[in-house]
Amino acid sequence: MKKSIFSLVIVALAFTACTTKDKYDVARYYDLHQQDSVLTSIVTYIFSAPPYTKMQDRFDPKHREFYSLASSRFSIFKYYISEEGTHFFYVVRPGPTDLQKRGVGGYFKMDKNFGMKGFHEVFVTPILPEAEVKGRCTFLFEEMVNHSIDKYLNMEMYVQWPNKASYYDTITYEWKPVQEMFN
Repeated sequence: MKKSIFSLVIVALAFTACTTKDKYDVARYYDLHQQDSVLTSIVTYIFSAPPYTKMQDRFDPKHREFYSLASSRFSIFKYYISEEGTHFFYVVRPGPTDLQKRGVGGYFKMDKNFGMKGFHEVFVTPILPEAEVKGRCTFLFEEMVNHSIDKYLNMEMYVQWPNKASYYDTITYEWKPVQEMFN
């Protein structure tokens, strides 16, 4: 009897351990439909504008379909919502070939209507093989969540932007050359 109870406890623990989700898994927060919606919103900020559209006009609701279609080439690899309500993300985005990707890390707040506000791209990795973007570069996400990313932003093997020549403009939501900061 004791052996069978012990066996049940072991099986239950093993099952629980196998179903415990990664604390940075977006599925902890959203179902698949909601994940698609959040990803599409992130892609609107981090991707280029639709053809014949100015970057400042990319947020117009008529362009949502363009970003929804484009988002199929992106994935939310890591996601975390802090106790303060800050949403941190690490998205894998397309590179020039199917085998090459980039990682993009950043954060935002979400209003009661699920609109993003205070969006900020913190870093973009160089173009790398997908395994490296999902492997060695993901520590940057944890450092960002823990507010200790700054010391890594100068490491060119992990971070392409920001760099000495660029900064993230939180008004236009774009990476810009440093000289534009002074114009």
